[in-house]
Amino acid sequence: ECLATFVDPATGEPRVACASGNEVKIYDPVAGGAALVVIDVGSSLVVNRESMAVFNDPATGEPRLACGCSYSGSGNIYYDVRIFDPLAGGEALLVLDVGSWVYALAVFADPETGAPRLACGTARGKIYIFNPISGGDALLVLTDRYTRAMEVFEDPATGAPRLACASGEKVLVLDPVAGGEALLVLDIGSEVETWALAVFRDPATGAPRLACGGDSYSRG
Repeated sequence: ECLATFVDPATGEPRVACASGNEVKIYDPVAGGAALVVIDVGSSLVVNRESMAVFNDPATGEPRLACGCSYSGSGNIYYDVRIFDPLAGGEALLVLDVGSWVYALAVFADPETGAPRLACGTARGKIYIFNPISGGDALLVLTDRYTRAMEVFEDPATGAPRLACASGEKVLVLDPVAGGEALLVLDIGSEVETWALAVFRDPATGAPRLACGGDSYSRG
């Protein structure tokens, strides 16, 4: 239901993380074979669809895997993001309390410090920006209707990070550091629900380009 890729720093070999239910399995996508690591996120936990992201711990250079999770207990449903070591496996290194279903995750670097930041797009109509190393409360909260997908790119004029967020019939481009209103709103089309985003560069100019995938629906 969810994929993320990273590189094993010890060997330089690619790895792919595959989430299904309450497990995340790490594979060698070149050699194939059995899972190298199996992370059990918990018997009552489920990794949400399309909500995984990888970043590096700045202190060690080791990869870290963020997973949006949901679980039930005492008659309630709880939502959080859990940070794992995808090489060693084991228990979560950090748990971020999000409080709403996590639809999408995206990672970017703080332009002032270079420290990783984790954007969590939720069903609540808010995007929470966290420090995925130290945890704690959200550093910033951005307002949206809901976010089905997110991608990060750099403003070529300034080098500042920008966060593209799929929200129904529109894609909003936000400043994930300063916050505030959307810098740009792209109208994808009436009766279109955007589910996937991908960023690439125009090879002739180096300018960023955004591909949007979605479904048509009728208000009928």
